[in-house]
Amino acid sequence: MATIGSMFIGIGGIAALVAVVSLFWGRSLGEKDGESLTNTGYLATFASFGAFTVSVFIMIAAFFREDFSLMYVASNHSTDVSGLSWLYKISGIWAGREGSLLFWAWLITVFAAYVAYRRIQKTDDLSNMGLAVMNIVLLFFTVALFVETNDPFKLSPAGWLGANGELLIASAMNPLLQHWAMIIHPPTLFIGYAGMTVPFAFAMAALIVGDGSKAWIKIVDRITVFAWLLLGIGIGLGAIWAYVVLGWGGYWAWDPVENASLLPWLTGVGLLHSFTVYRRRDGFKGWAIMMAAISFSVVILGTFITRSGLVQSVHAFGEDIFSAWLFGAMIVLPIVFAIWGLMARREMFSGNDDFESLTSKESSYYFNNVLMLVATIVVSYLTVSSALPSFLPGGGKSFGPDTYDAVAHPVGILYVLIMAVCPLLSWGKTEGATFWKRAKWPFVGTGVLGAALLTVWYTQLLPIAQKVGSSNSFEPLNVQSLYAVVGLLVAALAISVSVFMFTEGARRRAMAKEESFGAALWHIITHARTQSGGYLTHLGIGIILIGLIGSSMYVDDMDFAIPQTPGANFEAAGYTFTFNGINEVNIPNGDVESTLAFDVTDGSRLVQTVTPGQIFYYRQQQTRLNVDVITQPLRDVFVVYNGIDAAGNIQMNVKINPLISFAWAGFVILIIGSGLASWPKKLPEARPVAAVSKKRR
Repeated sequence: MATIGSMFIGIGGIAALVAVVSLFWGRSLGEKDGESLTNTGYLATFASFGAFTVSVFIMIAAFFREDFSLMYVASNHSTDVSGLSWLYKISGIWAGREGSLLFWAWLITVFAAYVAYRRIQKTDDLSNMGLAVMNIVLLFFTVALFVETNDPFKLSPAGWLGANGELLIASAMNPLLQHWAMIIHPPTLFIGYAGMTVPFAFAMAALIVGDGSKAWIKIVDRITVFAWLLLGIGIGLGAIWAYVVLGWGGYWAWDPVENASLLPWLTGVGLLHSFTVYRRRDGFKGWAIMMAAISFSVVILGTFITRSGLVQSVHAFGEDIFSAWLFGAMIVLPIVFAIWGLMARREMFSGNDDFESLTSKESSYYFNNVLMLVATIVVSYLTVSSALPSFLPGGGKSFGPDTYDAVAHPVGILYVLIMAVCPLLSWGKTEGATFWKRAKWPFVGTGVLGAALLTVWYTQLLPIAQKVGSSNSFEPLNVQSLYAVVGLLVAALAISVSVFMFTEGARRRAMAKEESFGAALWHIITHARTQSGGYLTHLGIGIILIGLIGSSMYVDDMDFAIPQTPGANFEAAGYTFTFNGINEVNIPNGDVESTLAFDVTDGSRLVQTVTPGQIFYYRQQQTRLNVDVITQPLRDVFVVYNGIDAAGNIQMNVKINPLISFAWAGFVILIIGSGLASWPKKLPEARPVAAVSKKRR
């Protein structure tokens, strides 16, 4: 099976090489003489998809058969015996370095085959070169998969297996990965990563063929939104996993691999906004090309971080110098080629990049791109700083969350402010009277919602800051207070503008079409999907900002120790937690699950019974926390059982996470909006030939 699996990877790589050669050679011969070669390139792309698909299915079959002769299966098989065990067998393919690279490469072939299928009737130069670049990317991944440290089909060492193929060593999937969110989180990220190959490939194709028109944007627009959507889903699911599995009460730690998933999402924001200006104003052509290249490069940067071993991360795999050089080249070359191509094709890609006023949509799009690019560069540099030479600023040093927060707080608030104001602006220049006409009702909404949010801040959040010592009183110039107040007002503005754009659009349509407001609103949502999806996305980001301010800046963290005696209690979050007992369950696979029960009361009223606990994984010899959460509209009460101390006392941790439900709700709205925006447009129906002929006569 190992030989067959590797053989199909090789076949897929050879097919990709054939596709590249055929497509470039066919272009050099011209449309007529090179037609057969061009068709060969498309067929080879399908063949590559088929070969990698077989290879992936061989790996999945190995997990289901528990074929421990494969080192990757032995190291990443699940020991779960619940109803989700079959899904964990599938998820084993992306649980480690080798399998995740194979899975990623396969996804690139999926996107390439999809592009080939959609463009095979056209086989124009732009499509051919875009497909060729995608196959070049696949070749890099194929080479990586044949490096020993990345080979998913290498055999287990002799001492690992018994006479009957049983596993003799304590090796299995990391217990932290045996959670439903990790079944979905990695593949969604990988789909997003692979999808970002498409806009990059067609941006490079546009440079190769010298086509500065909107053609390449039209081909990749929906795919890019889809990839960005999947990146967002992956980031959100990763945050949920971190919140409920790791037991630290947070969801974002600025870990290098977490940062790596965020970077292409940030540049993707700039890329999609550049597409808008490209389509509507024939501008930002250079921005679109560069953001496509940078988005692809930072995707590969994530691979570099996790697979080179040069940057320390709780998610990273072992050190691999060859992979570091290979993926390092993939990071640099796209940006170098994009810069060189734009310089060589400057006349073809010069567009309407100037804006006559700072009060214009163009200016807001420009500053959006600048902010996203600067944020990406800064976060990238801080992330890899520990691997940089010591003579560079910050070289050899690792930066913690405080450093990232110092960058993220002002940049994030400024970005949301620009995002909120943009829909109120006009193309070219916004006259004062026009702006006020659009902005007066959103400003009223901002005042009302902002007052409510500031009341919550003053009554709910500030007391936490005073308790933990970050602020002793109401200090308007205190940095944390300043960011919180300004951020909440900006969030209120973003929400108010988004709601206004929906209601105003529906009101105008209802008046023009003489239909009900509800029918008009539904028509806007279902027919103007790009625009309405964008407004929903803005709404989601505004709501997320509220959640981020509360749950990252005003967390109350408390530790308690109580005896193992039923009736023992402690007080936290305004509640009394009364211990009922511990229940231990021995699972058939040798794991042991311990669950504690606490009655949570408010005076004499029972609020909830919480059951935090732990699972000890026998084969892995590791323990995973099972947290419990009391979810309320304005806060979460996060309860963790940390084990028994040397004195025999139960160690408990309770955190109050204010407004965190806003982060989750905003995330859901953002995903719905992005999904709406990425929904394929209905193609216009072709007119009957007879009707066309009659019109010409």
